[in-house]
Amino acid sequence: MTSTLPYHDKPSRWSSHSRIVTRLNSLPAQNKVLDVGTATGMLARMCENKSLRFFGVETNSTWAQVASPFYEKIWIQSIDAVDEESLRGYNAVVLGDILEHLSAPQSVLKKLVNLQAPDSVFIVSVPNIANFWVRLNLLIGRFDYADRGILDRTHLRFFTRKTLIAMIQNAGLKVVSVQVTPIPLELVSTFFVTRLGRTLYAIFAWLTFLFPTLLGYQFIVEAKKP
Repeated sequence: MTSTLPYHDKPSRWSSHSRIVTRLNSLPAQNKVLDVGTATGMLARMCENKSLRFFGVETNSTWAQVASPFYEKIWIQSIDAVDEESLRGYNAVVLGDILEHLSAPQSVLKKLVNLQAPDSVFIVSVPNIANFWVRLNLLIGRFDYADRGILDRTHLRFFTRKTLIAMIQNAGLKVVSVQVTPIPLELVSTFFVTRLGRTLYAIFAWLTFLFPTLLGYQFIVEAKKP
């Protein structure tokens, strides 16, 4: 990730951060986790399984400095520039909201897969370009980039659920599960942290699970190397 903007954790139980942390908490003790795109280290910071060994890659030096207390080591450079030996031998690899920022995400993913042992876990999250808001704007002839969100101006690649799964399978992984997240309404307005707002948020999250490709904000795929 590369940005001058502050990074916001997504605290709701439906967010990609919470979903990924839940999966990490279930890993065996002393497992090594490679977090590609650590940002400010929210995954390691939120994780309750303190026995896990976190390593990270982050291009933003300010974010990496904030994250550093929670990681054994952070490489402050692009994932493409990290030497292969440093990327080898992890039990779990997390690519949370990072592949869309890369010019060749398929190549990076395949490289990481080749460097891990069989049964290693991969957790990937990307925005859903087929979200209804993007579709609606396309219908009226608009495709405007923004500072955040699905059309973040730093995004180089765009994914639907189908194309994400295809990329993961083409990299040599077996898909274990696919989850969807609703739009992070708590970051849109403080109303959604009120009692009524949380209730409406829960209803919207339920609708998102019913119509994932239409209402989904992000897809989270867990996969394993056979």
